[in-house]
Order: sequence, then C-alpha cells, then structure tokens
Amino acid sequence: MDRLLEQALACVDWFYQRIFRSWPGAVTEVLNQCTLSYSGDVRLTGANHIWPQQPDALSERVLASAARFFAAFHAAWSVVVTDTYMPEWNERLEAGGYFTRWSTPLMVLTGAPLHVRGNPTARIERATTRQHITDIAQVMAEAFGSGSGVNDRIGRPEHLGQSDIAHYLAYVDGEPVACATIALYGDMAGIWNVGTRYRFRRQRFATTLMNVVLADLRAHGIGASMLMASAAGRPLYERLGYRQIGTTTYYGPPYRTAFGNL
Repeated sequence: MDRLLEQALACVDWFYQRIFRSWPGAVTEVLNQCTLSYSGDVRLTGANHIWPQQPDALSERVLASAARFFAAFHAAWSVVVTDTYMPEWNERLEAGGYFTRWSTPLMVLTGAPLHVRGNPTARIERATTRQHITDIAQVMAEAFGSGSGVNDRIGRPEHLGQSDIAHYLAYVDGEPVACATIALYGDMAGIWNVGTRYRFRRQRFATTLMNVVLADLRAHGIGASMLMASAAGRPLYERLGYRQIGTTTYYGPPYRTAFGNL
C-alpha cells in the first residue's frame, strides 16, 4: 500500500473526526474496522457515512448493519471508497445498486509548492476571533451553498487557537472574499473548503490564500498536504504542484432494502 495514500486517507478521517464526529448529537460506531458515523444532521450525506479503516474492511455484513444504523436516525448516508485504496469496491457497489453521489480527485503535494502569482490586493488572516467565524460562514454559504448544518460544524469558536485546526480568510477592503480550513494530522495537512464568493471569483484571491497557507505550513515544518479537489479548483492545485493519487467516491445506498448479490 502506498504510504502517501494511507497518510492522505488518515488525514481525511481525522478531519471528519474533528469537525463532524465530535459535534453534540453525533453518533459513531466501529464495526469490523469500518467507522459508521452519524453527524447529528440527517441531510449531511458526506458526513453520515461508512469509512473503511482498512482496504478489506468493507463487507456485505457491514453494509447491512450500516443500513440499520442510519435508518434509526432516518438519515441519508454514503459509503466512502477511494479507488486506489479499495480497487474492487466501486464495481461491487455499483453492481449492488449503490449510486454515485459525487466523486472527487484525491490530491497531494509534497515538498515546496510551485510559484503561482496571486492577487496582492487581498489581505490574508488566520481566524482568531468570533467575527472571523462569522465571516467563514458567510463565505462558505455563498461559495458552496452550504447551510448552518455544515457551516456551524466547520467554523466552531472552540477550535480557535487550537494547534490542529486553523481557518484562513482573504479580505479585500475589509470584506471577506475567500476561506480555507486546515486540519493537521501527524506530518500532513488536510486543506478543506477552499472557496471564493461568487463576485470575487477569477481574480486570484484563492491563489493568494493558498500561497499563504502553504507557506505557513512549511514554516511550521509541515511539508505535505492533501485535498479533495473540485472541478473549479483543480487547475489551481495542479499549478501549485498537487498530483492525483486516487478518486474518492461517495456512494448512496440502493433504493431497495436488500443488497442483492454483492
């Protein structure tokens, strides 16, 4: 197994642990090295999921148990599969009637990023105040269309000043225009929710933000980072030097109760 892939997936898992599984009302169970995670919000299909901790951990029994687990909360949920980590499971889930909610490239950067010119009019700040938390929610709501179920979990005042969670904001003339969240796990950083408000897009504000984030990580001895790229963000990440090491897919369960011939 590729050590870099294992690190990246551990970083993803840590983000879910710190942001979603620690939320009041969240419920987590571990079955056969699979984490069954309910976020406390029935609509969060990304955070309500089965997360396999080992490539061979998923099974028909785990899937059946997960269906009962999430049914108790009347929650929508997903099975999270990365193709290079569990190469047989995309086909097996699709054969069993599971459907793709979304897929995203899993990308990593090791060493120094490539130089990409940003927009010097942006001022980058690391979140330290409750106003910063409010600004993060404003940017995310516009950039991603996310509601309070996500925004409240990601921008949490209790994370301010903690060593493993950090938020960054880009400001122009005092107005928040872009944001990003960092979750540190060991010697790798996960970079999440890099987003720009609609009318500020295509002006290199996200580039400026990423340049500062990556410089700060290197200054603190973190030379590797991972992210899940959107279609809009991927060209920027590739210019910075990120490369794809897999594709992570979130599968929704079949609309029938039986799993079939999996």
